[in-house]
Amino acid sequence: MKKDITLLHIAVFLFGLSGLFGKLISSPAEIIVSGRVISATIFIYIVLKIKKEKIELFSPESLKIIGVQGTLLFLHWFSFFQSIKLSTVALGLLSFSTFPVFTTFMEPLFLRLPLDKKKVVIALITLMGVAVVAPIGNMDSHMTRGILLGFFSGFSFALLAVINKKLSVATSGIKLTFYQCFGASLCSIPVLLSNISTLPSGRELGLLISLGVIFTGIAHALFVSSLRSVSASTVSVTTCLEPVYGIAFAAVILGEIPTMKIFLGCSLILMAAFSSARIEE
Repeated sequence: MKKDITLLHIAVFLFGLSGLFGKLISSPAEIIVSGRVISATIFIYIVLKIKKEKIELFSPESLKIIGVQGTLLFLHWFSFFQSIKLSTVALGLLSFSTFPVFTTFMEPLFLRLPLDKKKVVIALITLMGVAVVAPIGNMDSHMTRGILLGFFSGFSFALLAVINKKLSVATSGIKLTFYQCFGASLCSIPVLLSNISTLPSGRELGLLISLGVIFTGIAHALFVSSLRSVSASTVSVTTCLEPVYGIAFAAVILGEIPTMKIFLGCSLILMAAFSSARIEE
């Protein structure tokens, strides 16, 4: 149990730090995503081969995942990194953290679940947290566009999660990730062909491979492994720490020191996330 909780914290820590690559890599967001998904696909493929798990790329189920969820994953990560490039790591992470708001209203629509009034209240608290940090008075600023893209990142992630529940019940977590990353890699082909003259340097290529292998492939493998004995509520609460890790290390590595507004907004969003986790118990 303690080992699995440790693996969970390591995975969430790695997920939280992935946002920093939006600032550490100067290449456009679409190149970052392409490098990430291709590296992750190769790594996870090797893991599946070692585990001797059967890969069915052309079954009806896997083709749905590759086509629909792979495209959504590419759009999610593109909007996430573009959000960070236009604003800051903190604002990108906090605006992405609105995904529970979208999930609250998507689940009744797609999964025929009743609308939970408590979750609606939590969704409103989450929006209040984002409103605190958003530069509402300057709607033309890069910061505001970054936050709007962060919202879309949260929306696409919520949609991806809901579709996963609806279409991929019988697929293991790591295999599902492989199919999604493979589909996103297919989306990256036209991106790479159109940017062939501006491909990343050796240093940035190393960062992209690290992002795909360590902060995506290994992080997800650890996350899936931790689910063997960790409760859903513990997973939910621990995942709430993702923006905390990202914001803390952005302050140390990038010098993006959070303002009091960021602290207040982060506190509201974390309070809402923890409350949501309690409801799921």
